Amino acid sequence: MKRQKTFLLPNLFTLINLFFGYLSILSSFHGKYFTAAFLIIFAAVMDGLDGIAARMTKTHSELGVQLDSLADVISFGVAPSILLYFWGFNLANLPRTDIFFSFIFLSAGVLRLARYNTIQKNMIDRKFYTGLTIPSASLLIAAIVLNHPEPIAIKPHAFLLAVLVVILSLFMVSTIKYRNFLNFNFRKRIDLKTAFLVAIILSSLILYPRIFLLSYSFLNVLSGPIVHLFKRLTKKARKELEEIKAEVH
Repeated sequence: MKRQKTFLLPNLFTLINLFFGYLSILSSFHGKYFTAAFLIIFAAVMDGLDGIAARMTKTHSELGVQLDSLADVISFGVAPSILLYFWGFNLANLPRTDIFFSFIFLSAGVLRLARYNTIQKNMIDRKFYTGLTIPSASLLIAAIVLNHPEPIAIKPHAFLLAVLVVILSLFMVSTIKYRNFLNFNFRKRIDLKTAFLVAIILSSLILYPRIFLLSYSFLNVLSGPIVHLFKRLTKKARKELEEIKAEVH
């Protein structure tokens, strides 16, 4: 009986995630863009908690995996794409771009989830993800809206947003490795530096929540390509150095 109760815990977080995504969609339809963005962030928190709860209670299941993906489609696919439609492109007077770019984000996110369900869900190394996760892409959109809740009505701003949407979509369907920051062990002891870093993050989140979320989201999105580029450059430099050593000998 006790195991059944703990088994429900991850799925409960997933359903709360879905509920926040549903509320975000309704908020976008009613022009409450700040609220819609805030609810997407709440959904992302619930999405992180369901995975943590599943690992802590050791209650992984195929049902949980599928339920989590279906909830993510709504909360981080449909909800942000509708937010992009109304807040980002609808008033900029760019014919059909509102539907086009909103759908690009949604389709890339769904493809990302489908790839994870068919290829990555049984991976042994959970320290990294292949491609930008759909919650991470949605968090950046939500963070931007939180810092600028007024709908975009200027064509250059809408154009920049469209470029960002395309970049995020390409990152989601790419093979770039992204670190999984939620893959940690609560029972593992942390050193003083880690504890100090956690204290800085928590204080920044409390004192400057919107700026912190925007900064974190941007850094998280860029972390994969930057690390990928750095590894390629170092690999190329190492190869050239080995060729030079071979010529010398």
